[in-house]
Amino acid sequence: LVSSENTYLEMSKTFRSTVSGALRRAAAVRDAAGEVVDDVLSRELRVWQRTHGRAGLPVRPGTVVATSSGALAAQGVRRIHHAAIATPQGDGDHYHVTPAVLPEAVRASFELARRERDFLSLPMSSICFPLLGAGSGGLPAETAARVLLGAVEEELRRDPAWSVLLVTLKESRARLLMAASSAP
Repeated sequence: LVSSENTYLEMSKTFRSTVSGALRRAAAVRDAAGEVVDDVLSRELRVWQRTHGRAGLPVRPGTVVATSSGALAAQGVRRIHHAAIATPQGDGDHYHVTPAVLPEAVRASFELARRERDFLSLPMSSICFPLLGAGSGGLPAETAARVLLGAVEEELRRDPAWSVLLVTLKESRARLLMAASSAP
């Protein structure tokens, strides 16, 4: 699964209706009472930042970092790829995403997945992308769909062994993705 993140690799709050927030909630380990005892994805991203000298610092837009899938492993999810595509603006509640960063993030996601499959022997054969940049990133959904699909098609030409799933919670965006994927 690919999650859209900001360039500080800070995941969305668990109560927000974002892909990042939903993945953070779903991957968290909970006790018998349902309380979160390990915010797995956020913790693993902080470890990555410290290990790579990026604690409190932004990464280059398009950077992709892998974490485990936490509690989602029970549902067959092997890895979460965090694509740093959104640059915080002003007060930090607004983000900027340029269309050019999406192909970089898609390419980096595929490269990372190939390395995990080939060198870590993880049995990976599919990648799931949300409509990167079309939420808090502010890209028009049509632009995000066109650029995302073009980048995915390019990667599948390089390595056709992958299955790609595109996911969105909004019916209008699902129709948009279906129309864009069937366009000549």
